[in-house]
Amino acid sequence: MKTLLKIFGGLIALLLIVVVAGGVLLGMFFDPNEYKPEIKKLALEKGGVQLEINGDLGWSVFPWLGIEINQIKVNYPGKPPLAELNQAQVSVELPALLSGNVKMSSVLLDGLTLNLEKNQDGSTNWAVSGSGQKDSGTVKHDTPSSAEASGGAALALDIESIAITNGNISYSDAGLGSKVLLKNFTMTSGKVTTGKLFPAELSFQAEQYQTDLLQLTVDAVLSAEFFLDLENQQYQIKGLESTLGLTGVPFNGKTVNVKLNADIDSDLSTETASLKGMSLTAANLVASGDVSVKSFSKPEITGNLKVSHFNLQELLAALGQPAIETTDPDVLKAISFDAQLGGAPNTLGLNKMSLKLDDTSFNGNFAMNLVNGSIAFNLKGDSLNADRYLPPATEQPADTASTGGSAKSTGYSKEPVVPVELLKGLEMDVDLGLTTLLINGLTLSNLELATSAHGGLVNISKINADMYSGTLRNSVVVDVRQSPTKLTVKKSITGIQIGDLLKDMADVDRLTGTFNTQSNITARGESVHSIINSLNGSAKVTMPNGEIKGIDIAQTICQGFNNVASLTTTADQVDRSTPFADLSSNFKFINGVVSNQDLITKLDAISLRGKGKVSLPAQNLDYRLGLTIEENLFKKTCAVNNNLEGVEWPVNCKGSFDTEPAKLCRPDASVLKDLLKQKAKKKIEGALMKKLGGDSGSKTEGAKKLLKGLFGN
Repeated sequence: MKTLLKIFGGLIALLLIVVVAGGVLLGMFFDPNEYKPEIKKLALEKGGVQLEINGDLGWSVFPWLGIEINQIKVNYPGKPPLAELNQAQVSVELPALLSGNVKMSSVLLDGLTLNLEKNQDGSTNWAVSGSGQKDSGTVKHDTPSSAEASGGAALALDIESIAITNGNISYSDAGLGSKVLLKNFTMTSGKVTTGKLFPAELSFQAEQYQTDLLQLTVDAVLSAEFFLDLENQQYQIKGLESTLGLTGVPFNGKTVNVKLNADIDSDLSTETASLKGMSLTAANLVASGDVSVKSFSKPEITGNLKVSHFNLQELLAALGQPAIETTDPDVLKAISFDAQLGGAPNTLGLNKMSLKLDDTSFNGNFAMNLVNGSIAFNLKGDSLNADRYLPPATEQPADTASTGGSAKSTGYSKEPVVPVELLKGLEMDVDLGLTTLLINGLTLSNLELATSAHGGLVNISKINADMYSGTLRNSVVVDVRQSPTKLTVKKSITGIQIGDLLKDMADVDRLTGTFNTQSNITARGESVHSIINSLNGSAKVTMPNGEIKGIDIAQTICQGFNNVASLTTTADQVDRSTPFADLSSNFKFINGVVSNQDLITKLDAISLRGKGKVSLPAQNLDYRLGLTIEENLFKKTCAVNNNLEGVEWPVNCKGSFDTEPAKLCRPDASVLKDLLKQKAKKKIEGALMKKLGGDSGSKTEGAKKLLKGLFGN
């Protein structure tokens, strides 16, 4: 056995002597630069690339297996330059490599330049035509783990240092007209050893162009300690400190500094990763949290995320964005966010979510499916005064009617306004609510908005609120699964006290009553023109009782008639209001034409009826309002001539939407003409009967026939 060991030891020693001698002889008698033509030929034949070597090549064998490369250029035949390298040096200690370890001296890579170009036809300069562009789904490639790559045991690294300097990468896409440059890429490290922390620093500048115009510039600096355990596939980044300086068009020339600090752990064998102690700062915005991921194939994300109170207006100013103009300058100054991360696999979930907007608090949940992008969102708030966030009031331009002009309608646009493709892609369920909302002077409570959108069917099932002792219950369905788009709108307003509503909306106290309306309308199309021309359905409006304040309409009209008729009968006004009852009407929509035949309301001693149609496609109307003096409904207000009682006094409104109001609606003069004829007939008949001596006899009958022929009735 001893003899055998001696023989084996002798062979090993002989092998080492041969390797050392071979390395010495190789370095002394063989110059790698003499093989440049052969290297170029092999690169073209085996790799399909053109290789240009302008610098020297050098190598060593023992005890360091090393190589040095200088001034190399690479490109595919007939294509723009792909890569350039100024200098690369790397050497491996051969005895350590034979024992299964990788021990290197300093690794140097200087002046690496990559030029990646994509043409409008999709071809690139980094692959031979057709190569790498075929369907990769036909062949499955398994990526070996570190252990598998080394034959079962991971290599142990021992590198004195790594230095990558003067790196430059450019990527351009002719189809998109965009270009990205990564310049002055530099990376330096301390001694890289597996199983131990080692320091490293990285920096670069990046530029993004669109149609040759510089859009964004990024200056990046990163430092941290890194830990590599190749055998157990465990990796760590400790004390990460990174800073990005962003400048460009999105920030209107301002520079925005973004800082990220964190510790990152990853265990590939168990498919787990974590980001701990994360702190992200951008201007006055500070976000913090911890994030853990389990199972990379179906990630389960847990942790927490918090955004501390910040002033949105200050953030916008720091980002080079204009301030949001609000009626109240003290809003948008206290915004914060807090949430727990968690949910089912393949889901990003924000649980126990809390959002603070000044003095309004919101709570809810958010979940996004990472596979199909579907969203489920639930958010409830307490009290919000939206008027504080609205833009300040501005002076409105003078109405054209006030200057004697009349705006001419140009018709309805045929341009699509329904975003069909966007709606087809929506996958979400949203439920929003507010306890109280003040907007435009109106107070609404118990607001609910519920929306589901899946496969092109958008169902806004709830647009609900309680207001002014009544309720709003509305819904909208938009169906883009087939063309043209179908829209269905259902509206129900019940028990609204119209007086209270008008007080808050327009500071008007002239009308009281309970307002109700129900409607069910459908339409088809994507443009305003097609929607207007396809409106179909029905609507109903009712006000069972109410009062018009400030005017006694019956007495005013009565006195007006008496003045016109030169009657002397007058009456003192009992009050200055007009009660009404049974205001109701039904409307039908047929291809955009709104017809109504039963508008009716009963005022004090007066009834008002209306019927006609309004054509939205043609933008005109033909409507008739009829005012009839009847027996008093509630109380005596004024006495009128019996000839006026029971007569309908019509007002005809006919014309286009562009017609001036004074010309659009006019009284029907034929009624007054008929009344005057009747009055004249009775007056002449009475005088004639008196002269003829009574109401009977042949002379009287002849006179009546004569008067009938004269007045036509």
